[in-house]
Amino acid sequence: MLVGGVATAALALTLPQSAIATGSSTPVPIGDPIGPRIQPGPVRVDLTTVTTAVTAPLAGITAKGHPNELFVVDQVGILWSLDLTAPAPVTPTSVLDVSRLLVGPQNPKDERGFLGAAFSPAFDTDGLVYTDTSEATSPADHPLRPSNDACLAGSAQTPDHVDVIREWHLVTDATGALHVDPAMPKGRKLLSSEHPQANHNAGDMHFGPDGFLYVTDGDGGGADDQNCQTNFDGNPMFGHPGVGNGQSLDTPLGKMLRINPRQADTRGTVSANGAFRIPPGNPFPDGTVPEIYSYGLRNPFRFSFDRGTGDLWVADVGQNDIEEVDHVTAPGQNFGWHVKEGTFLFDAGGFQLKGSRSDGFPFANSPGSPANLVDPVAEYDHDDGTAVIGGYVYRGASMPGLSGHYVFGDTSRRLNNGQGRLFAFDADHRSAVTADNTIVELRDAPLDFQLIGFGQDSAGELYALVFGVPGPNGTTGAVLRLSQSGS
Repeated sequence: MLVGGVATAALALTLPQSAIATGSSTPVPIGDPIGPRIQPGPVRVDLTTVTTAVTAPLAGITAKGHPNELFVVDQVGILWSLDLTAPAPVTPTSVLDVSRLLVGPQNPKDERGFLGAAFSPAFDTDGLVYTDTSEATSPADHPLRPSNDACLAGSAQTPDHVDVIREWHLVTDATGALHVDPAMPKGRKLLSSEHPQANHNAGDMHFGPDGFLYVTDGDGGGADDQNCQTNFDGNPMFGHPGVGNGQSLDTPLGKMLRINPRQADTRGTVSANGAFRIPPGNPFPDGTVPEIYSYGLRNPFRFSFDRGTGDLWVADVGQNDIEEVDHVTAPGQNFGWHVKEGTFLFDAGGFQLKGSRSDGFPFANSPGSPANLVDPVAEYDHDDGTAVIGGYVYRGASMPGLSGHYVFGDTSRRLNNGQGRLFAFDADHRSAVTADNTIVELRDAPLDFQLIGFGQDSAGELYALVFGVPGPNGTTGAVLRLSQSGS
């Protein structure tokens, strides 16, 4: 139901009859949801190596007062500083090491680790930086919702890890280099949430134009966002009761959160744990999770704000078929998971504990319906990739052909084959729903690396973050600067 135009936790969604096969009550999987393949556009980009001295670079961010540096989040637990004025290859300098906090041991393709960081908008005066990390299980502000399904009888339902948001204070030494304030060696814990499985952690974070901190959290992992589905360890999934985490307002999982973490900023009401404030305008201030800003997300791994307009863009990784880019325009929006995957209706019921580890599937294209769900502005299927990697709307000077375009990509043309792709669509002149063929490729051939993130420097120039060996291990990570071919 809707209350004041905002969906409540108990969503009642009626599927259109076109979603069901004629003469049957059973949804039918669509073999090829989106037919046209993504083609190269008029602009090509070149890649120049900035550094190869990183492992698994997930994000490249900036700090006020440090215009010539790009700070790189490395999944293994290091926040690196790259001097962009130095000749390549640049030797990174460690600014913050959170590796001791991370859950372990990590498997070769682990999605857990140091997932995101954001500098305070007043970093030049307050020295504050925020991090998102996957840590060992401990009492959390948001524990898992109880699961009472018959398939879980006797199951311990022990969370895999806890997602933690922390605040750190950085100071400069005699050489001007940044390091952690020795008076706060462990930082200040702000918010923690239990995760039932090891994947779908999202963990990106950015301060918005409003001065508040936005953070994404995945649906808790596994597949289908439902209990009793076979997990990757062969056991039934837990931690996804009822309508699933994406559609429930009683959990931070499958959400974008918005908090006011800076103690000098007194806007909003003090949180339940007293560590931060709930910003005015959050859509569910009296709910179980007042930090929620938007919901219905699966694994919103990377997102960004347009430095020119302030618009918020989220790349939400799909399951087996559809990858999507969402445009967040208001608080309280529901982006559909697991009712929909992209613009397609999704059957999450599947075949519980039978056959495939992941049985959910899209079964009908249904743009605009159900009416209370927000469709993506761009989508493509797994003929063109495996996991969308969010980027930025380009506002720099070196690639004029991409001005106003959302530059993003896909991690690998086929699962873990190391062939990342670079895409773009016109964010300034897009239609309400962007069809697959309006996304263009920026290279004539896939990359020789797996794409895992993007960076944006103080001038608005973009960087592709890649590695050759999937997961937070090895020595194949790199930061590559994008430039327009022929310019």
